[in-house]
Amino acid sequence: MLYQKFIQLVEDHAEELTKKWINEVKANASTPSYRKLTDDELERRVYDVYKKLGSWLLQIDHSGRETAEHFIALGKERAREKVKFSEIIYAIFLERVVLWDYVQSVGLINNAIDLHQALEFYHKVTGFFDKAAFFASVGYESEMGKAATEVKKEDFLDKSVNSITRWLIKDVNIRDMK
Repeated sequence: MLYQKFIQLVEDHAEELTKKWINEVKANASTPSYRKLTDDELERRVYDVYKKLGSWLLQIDHSGRETAEHFIALGKERAREKVKFSEIIYAIFLERVVLWDYVQSVGLINNAIDLHQALEFYHKVTGFFDKAAFFASVGYESEMGKAATEVKKEDFLDKSVNSITRWLIKDVNIRDMK
């Protein structure tokens, strides 16, 4: 199945994807804080995100809770580092763009069926990065004290993960009905 080839492609070429993202994030005018970091530090950061993506796509993290916790912690860490929130979100978007550009460039899409599977893969990848941006914002805000009481509620994480999962499933069901 082509979908598995996409996942394998990401796993097999994680190093190349990482280098492309580092070049992008350091060169991009929207992410100046990232230029101050070493390539090794940036590599560690993007590797963690791509690793979470693989777990999420392969449904190793069934509930999405581990992914949510990871990005909440990431948001908190970036807030402590005093990275602008807009830069964090843009860096996450760049991770998605670099990944998708790479998938498109390797020539796996040869017919309409491949295109359909590629779009399904893209939808899942986009859903992952949407969740990443949301939970990074939750972590950032909680670190800045704006949402600390909400995040500390025992059921906050479960409610948030379930809410986003329902939203993604609803979106998939609506597209399937068309």
